[in-house]
Amino acid sequence: MSISAPLRHALVRSASGLCVALALAGCATWQAPPQVDETPLRERAVSAISHGVRVSATVLGSEDSKRMFGADVTRNGVQPLWVEVQNGTSRGLWLLRSGTDPDYFSPHEVAWSMHTMLGGTTNTRMDDYFSELGFKNPIPPGATRSGILFTNPDHVTKLVNIDLFGSKTLIPFSLFLRVPGGTEDPRLAQLAASSAGAAVTDYKDLT
Repeated sequence: MSISAPLRHALVRSASGLCVALALAGCATWQAPPQVDETPLRERAVSAISHGVRVSATVLGSEDSKRMFGADVTRNGVQPLWVEVQNGTSRGLWLLRSGTDPDYFSPHEVAWSMHTMLGGTTNTRMDDYFSELGFKNPIPPGATRSGILFTNPDHVTKLVNIDLFGSKTLIPFSLFLRVPGGTEDPRLAQLAASSAGAAVTDYKDLT
């Protein structure tokens, strides 16, 4: 079937317009925040100390997500968890991510969920930015390291297990964290309070 020249030109213009529209749609409006301030997260963090190591953690809500990532990743079924580890030991430690959530998301998975069609360099910048905010191993002796773990969402009080391991060493922590905008189980809150104030004594004499 032959196509007349005017119709051919019209189709070309329409296709060109569609390509431009797709390209513009792919140019995400996402921008990396100019700076990341962890102070609000640290101020409401729950902390615990064991064997010379201090861990602190906070669940990020929608507003925290927008401020840190430039977008609300919680809308995609992801619950970011800010974790800080102060390693006061003489050995390097690694945080076992699967101990916190066996089905955790990598930073690239979360960034990919926010990619746009034909996003190009914007998508690449997003990948790099999310990767930079992710928690990084190892934690050297005497060092403090903080970062984000991307977990599956909890809507009540969040029980967070943080397992740190090193050479012949395993230091486990369990923290009860408030979920912003969620409901809080008062029984877990009482348990968390009693655990935080409890003293642990290591008895070497079995008698």
